[in-house]
Amino acid sequence: MRFRRTHPRAERLSDILARMAEPTGGSVTLGEVLSAVGERSFGALLVILAIPNMVAGLIPGLSILLGLPLLLVSLQLLVGADRPWLPRRLARLEIQRADLRRIVERTRKALRRLERALRPRLEYLTVSWAERLIGLGCVALSILVFLPIPFANLVPATGILLFGFSMLERDGLVALAAFGLVGLSAALFGGVAFAFVTAAGHTVRQLGL
Repeated sequence: MRFRRTHPRAERLSDILARMAEPTGGSVTLGEVLSAVGERSFGALLVILAIPNMVAGLIPGLSILLGLPLLLVSLQLLVGADRPWLPRRLARLEIQRADLRRIVERTRKALRRLERALRPRLEYLTVSWAERLIGLGCVALSILVFLPIPFANLVPATGILLFGFSMLERDGLVALAAFGLVGLSAALFGGVAFAFVTAAGHTVRQLGL
């Protein structure tokens, strides 16, 4: 089987994020993040765009802001693009370094523990054809993340983060766990949608409409 994007990891992703958050002022753009992660950009971007959505309530509205580039990156992975591309307007989206630093401080220890636990295994689940399935899973999760439902995006965002790390480390076991979260997210949001429709129908009947 032919593996794609099998590049050695010169620097951990958690360290790249910490380095980008170091300056005391200003902001960082998505384009700058893309340049920083280089050829590992698909997996790294999935992780970077998922992290803020896992820190519920830390930066209100950020999930909506990052939802579109996350969906775009996922679609490109689905169609088998060699590397992600962002329109100029999206590439210029800014995140304040103070906000990035808060995110890094909240997540760096957990990310480092996860990075130490990852290793190449079940690699047939991370080859080219499997990456398209990962892209499909990320598209579904990205749509759920994009929905403006408070505190409801933690599970799908976690799934996207695991997909990203599975690509970075060629860890098929982590990809399996992420696919499990796709199913869990679908069940959770399906339950919420069913409850909403049921409640709306009950309200309509009560009003006699």
